[in-house]
Amino acid sequence: MELAEVLKFIRTNTEWLYVVIYQNKLFFIDYWSFVHFFSGILLPVVLTNLKIKRVYSISTLILIAYEVVEISLIYFAFNVFKPETIKDQFTDIFIGMFGVIIISLMKRKLSFQNLNLKLNLYALFSSFIVAFIWVGFYKYQYNFEALNTKGLNLWAFLWWSICLFLICQFHLRQKNKFQNEILYYFTLYISYLIILLVVEFIGYKILGIREIYHSDSTALLFDIIHGTFTLHFFYLTSPFIMIFFIELIKYLFEKFFYLNSSNQLNKQLVIFETAEAAE
Repeated sequence: MELAEVLKFIRTNTEWLYVVIYQNKLFFIDYWSFVHFFSGILLPVVLTNLKIKRVYSISTLILIAYEVVEISLIYFAFNVFKPETIKDQFTDIFIGMFGVIIISLMKRKLSFQNLNLKLNLYALFSSFIVAFIWVGFYKYQYNFEALNTKGLNLWAFLWWSICLFLICQFHLRQKNKFQNEILYYFTLYISYLIILLVVEFIGYKILGIREIYHSDSTALLFDIIHGTFTLHFFYLTSPFIMIFFIELIKYLFEKFFYLNSSNQLNKQLVIFETAEAAE
């Protein structure tokens, strides 16, 4: 693949991130703002895991450097990103730094010995990111105009966020209750497929909701779950994608919050489950 094709691919698949959500004389919020915010949260976490010192200062420098690189790419006519206003660039840096501040305050002030809080935050963070990426890049568009929003389809994003959040919760809270790991994954996957088929049947057959952006859509099975090969692949593998991602997030954040490893969280889970059983 030639460089021009790569740049065109990136430009085409990031168009939705430029949709403006809110702006005034000082601030310019688009979907890129969420990318910068979560980058601000993740950078100190990743740098800490890499045993790099001064993670907050370096994270801020990386956020600023990104904007400089973005301007440079436009200056040298690579056209990989759309030109941005100065207001937009300052907002991106500010929002990214806000993410850095949030994670630093969480580390200093928030008691992460609260297991329920940790599990909920890990699940919420992971499900939001995966749903955001998937829904944004697939470009859902429905035959009911009320279900459509520019850039990120909020209807699809809502349902995928809920679905992925529940997968995370099931994985974090129920896995240790299964003595047989194969049985655990089988139970999780079959439960997911049943719920997916029921929801798709109601949406497609009863409510008549159709995804219309992709003209090459086909049904996966039972004349439901219409979409491209990419959609079918994601729908069939999303539980495993989500498990991998939540485990990665758990590992990175546990080390960031000065826990030796994710094994310590697993020990806390056993205590949590024992307390639940006692109730």
